[in-house]
Formats: sequence, structure tokens, C-alpha cells
Amino acid sequence: MWHRLKASGLQMLASFLLVRSALITLFVPFDLWISSKLMGFYGVNAIANQELLAFFLSPAGFLLNLWFVTQLSFAFFVEQSAISILLAQHDLGKRSILDTFALIAQRSWRVVKVVLAQSVGISLLFATLLWCGRWIFGLMLNDWDINYYVSHQLSSLWMSVGLLILISLPVVFLVLRYWANWWLALPLSLLQNCTQWQLFKQSQRLSQAIYPHILFGHIAWLFGRVAITAIFAGSLLFALEPILNWATSDQERYSWLVLASLLLIGVTLLLSFIDRFIYASCQYYVLRLQTKRLKLVNDQERFVGLKHSTQRRTLLIVAMLSVLVFAVFNSYTEVRHFVKHLQTDTTSYVTSHRGGGFKHPENSEAGILYSISLGVKSTEIDVQITKDGQIVVFHDRDLGRMLGDPLLIEHSTYADIVEAYQKKGRVPPPLLTQLLDNYAQDIEFNIELKRYNQSLDLAVAMARLLPNYQQAMIVSSLDVELLTHLMSQLKHSRPENLRYALIYAASVGEISLERDVDMLMVSEQWLEPWRIIEIQQRQQEVLVWTINNPAAMRRLLLLGVDGIITDEPKLALEAKSAIDDMEFSERALLTLRHWLSL
Repeated sequence: MWHRLKASGLQMLASFLLVRSALITLFVPFDLWISSKLMGFYGVNAIANQELLAFFLSPAGFLLNLWFVTQLSFAFFVEQSAISILLAQHDLGKRSILDTFALIAQRSWRVVKVVLAQSVGISLLFATLLWCGRWIFGLMLNDWDINYYVSHQLSSLWMSVGLLILISLPVVFLVLRYWANWWLALPLSLLQNCTQWQLFKQSQRLSQAIYPHILFGHIAWLFGRVAITAIFAGSLLFALEPILNWATSDQERYSWLVLASLLLIGVTLLLSFIDRFIYASCQYYVLRLQTKRLKLVNDQERFVGLKHSTQRRTLLIVAMLSVLVFAVFNSYTEVRHFVKHLQTDTTSYVTSHRGGGFKHPENSEAGILYSISLGVKSTEIDVQITKDGQIVVFHDRDLGRMLGDPLLIEHSTYADIVEAYQKKGRVPPPLLTQLLDNYAQDIEFNIELKRYNQSLDLAVAMARLLPNYQQAMIVSSLDVELLTHLMSQLKHSRPENLRYALIYAASVGEISLERDVDMLMVSEQWLEPWRIIEIQQRQQEVLVWTINNPAAMRRLLLLGVDGIITDEPKLALEAKSAIDDMEFSERALLTLRHWLSL
């Protein structure tokens, strides 16, 4: 007896693993494809923070939700049905995985219709709650950024979907009302050969007397699943960070990390199998007891499908292998493309702070030449406007820090500034036109606009100057009014390769200009991983300033920022090169480690 049970249990586990593998290879590539298409239709390439809620509040999100609920319901039942059939075969003293899959394939259309009916009901109810919740959010969260997203959902398409849901609401409640009565329809669809309507009628009669038991049994089962999942996930998260820290500190320990990962996958699959086995066993034996007690279906009718043996075993085997080979190839292609999209080794770049960093005087021509010699992509410089309307490359309001001279830039002509430097035997700061004329072809300039008054003259002067240059360059500023005025001045004459950047020195809410610029320059102090994803998903770049520590450089590059601004460009290039030389697995582990540490 023990050997028979052991053989049946191993067979059920093997069937479960085979079904799970087939479902993953079939559905995962299609999930990635349909998600990207619906998100593209919605107008985003990724979802994070508020975009996640806004996406699921949209009609496209509802369609994706309907697909996932239907798919998960179908996958759950296919896994459960394989175990149910093997349990029934165990009663007959017969065990055949091939016959099990043949029976599932034979009744697949009936199974799909049953699962689809339940999934549509659950999805419509969920979407109705979201649709009502959309208005609740609009009332409760007037000052929250979420209204930026949900305010764009008020469209004729959205109203049409909302009206459709309201009209179909009675159908939703009807489906959910009879769901418990139809609970036995799923296993019965495998073991009983009859029409769909007869199937539902028989299932209703079988379930009617035990309706409370089914309802409260599911509640207990759901609570048990949540509790076990929470304990497992909590234990995993508690142990994950120290394990990653230990494994990534020594390259020779990677093999142990791989073994630990395989063990974790094995434990997860085993728990999932136990969950399906308990659920399928309860459902199957409840069905047996009810059919025997009510004498609605005799044993011969109930097991007629199980006694059926396909006459086309070779054809079935070939078909199953063909589907699996195609699914594996398709999954490999899609996952490889997805992994390639995740790689961050070739996208991040280095920007020298104030020309060339610490190596040369700030905002100097020598610093620009140093950055070009290193091969740095971009250099950040500061500009102000002088009394005579010249745009000078200089950071401070006066010459006090650089020369010990109290001369104010805004109250001085460029000739006055040059004279003050010459008196000290120093090289004067260059004009912006000089740098652009000589070096704009060799390096990208990130021009930060500065003013220490209320004048907008700098924006006007820049708007006259920039259309003369077609090279790639960035105009950035911490001054919202100044940057906004420049953008309005260049509305009809903006060069094709000119980008705008807003500098954030603190995390205080969000302003409308943030969504009109091409990139955000953010202080490391206020940067979080989800903030990176949120900005990038809006097709904006993330530049972080000012990073001079090699460890911080590696961490930010691994987290996927588009660039870092540094006073140590040589160190930054070395850090980037070290990351580029890493294997993807090593880079992924280090990235996960940094995510968990924030």
C-alpha cells in the first residue's frame, strides 16, 4: 500500500512539474508581449508607483487584468485537474500520465468555458470596484500627485467601459452567486461526458446541500495560503540581504548562491504542489461523496472517461513535444530580449562637474580639454549674464571665492572680470560662445543657467544664442522661472539636439515643469530606486549629482541611472568600465543587493 501511494505521489508531482513547465513556457512570452502592447496602447513603456494604479484604472489595464485573471484561473485548474485525474486513476489501480493529458486535451474546450465564465465574473467585479475607486481617489486625494494620472482617464472610451461594467453588474453578481454551486463543475467536466448546461445543473445539485461548507472552506483555505505565503516571504526577505552580501563579497561563493537559488525554487514548487494537491484532493473526494450520497452519477458513468485510452498515442506524444519545443524556443527568445532590455552596462554615461572636476580650475577651458582627453561624454558648466549682456562661464555670484575680490558678476562687464583675473595673474573665465565654437563638436555641454536676481535677461540671451548651434547639448537649471522662460522663448526655434533638464536639490512635491523637460538632475540624497524607474518610464533621463565616491558610483550605475555628474571623471569611467566587464549574472546580483539595501 505504501509503495502504491508513494508511486502515485511521485507521479502526481511529476505531472504537476510538467504542467507547470509547459504553462510557464507557453504563457510567459505571451504575457510579456500582451503587456507591452497594452502598455504601449496606454502610452507607457514601464509602470511604477502612480503609473501602476493609473494603468489599471484605464480600459487597457482592465483588459490586461481580465487576461491575467483568466490565465491564472486556467493554469490553476489545469495543474489541479492533472492531480484530480491521477487520484481517480489511483482508485482504479491505473496510472498513466499520457492518458491524463489526453483527457485534459479532450475536455479542454469545456474546461475553458467553465473557467472563462468564472474569470469574467471576478474580473468584472474587480474592475467595477476600481472604477468606483477612481472617483473616490479623486475626492480624497485632491492634493496628491495621483490626480495627474487619473484626471486623464476621463474620456469617452473610459465612460463606455464604465457604462458597460454597470450594465453587466447583475451578470457579475449572478456568476459570483452561483460560483459555489458550480464549484464541482470543474472536476465534473473531466469525469463526466455531458453538455455544458447539464454539467452546471448536476454541479448545482451536488453543491447545494454543502454550500456553507464550500464557502467557509474556501475562506479558511485562502487565509491559510496568505498566512503561509506571508511567513515564507518574510523569512526569505529577512535572509536574502545577508545571503547576497555574503555571496557577492567573494566570486568563489557564486556556486553556493546558485545552489541556494535552486533549493529555493525547489521549495517553492513543492509548496505549490502541496497546495494544489490539498485543494484537488478535497474537491475530488467531496465530489465522490456527493455523487455517491445523492446517486446522481454512478461509478461506471463517472469513470468512463478515465477508462478511455487514446488510440493515437504517438500522435499525441509528437504534438506535446512539438508544443513544448516551440514554447521553449519562444520563451528563450522573449526572455533573452527582456534580459537584454534590463542590462544597464552600455547606457549610463559620465559627466564632468564644472568642466573637468577637481583636476583643473572649475569652468575652465583646461578642464574641458581634460574631459575630452578622458573620453567623457558630457561636461557640466555654469553660466551667468554680465552687465554688458555677455554670457560668461562662472558659478558664483561674485569673485570672492576664486580671487578674493568682491566684484559682482551681474554688476560688472566682462572686461571688468578679465581685468580682475589678469591683476592676479590668473586665466579669466571664458565666454560660452568661445567654448561652444571650439569644443561643441567634441563633447556635449550641460549648460546650467544661474542668476542671483529676478532678471530674465540670461534666458533671453540664451534663446538668441542656442539656435546657432546644432550639436547635442543640454540646458539645465535649478531656477524654474528662468528655465521655463527659456523654453517658451525657444518654442518655435529650438534646435533639434537641444535637451532641457530640471535640477532637483530637494524632494519637495512635484511641479508641472518636471514633466516638460527631457531629464531630471537629482541629488543622491533624494534618490530612491522607484524614483529612477518612475522618471525613466516617462522617457526622461536621470542624472545624479555630485558623486565622487567610487562605491556610490558603482551603486548608482548598477541601479540604472542614465548618468552621474562627478568631480572625479576618471574614477567614474573606471567604475563604469568595471561594471561593463561583469557577467550579467554578477551584475544582476549586485543590482538586487543595492535595491535591498535602500
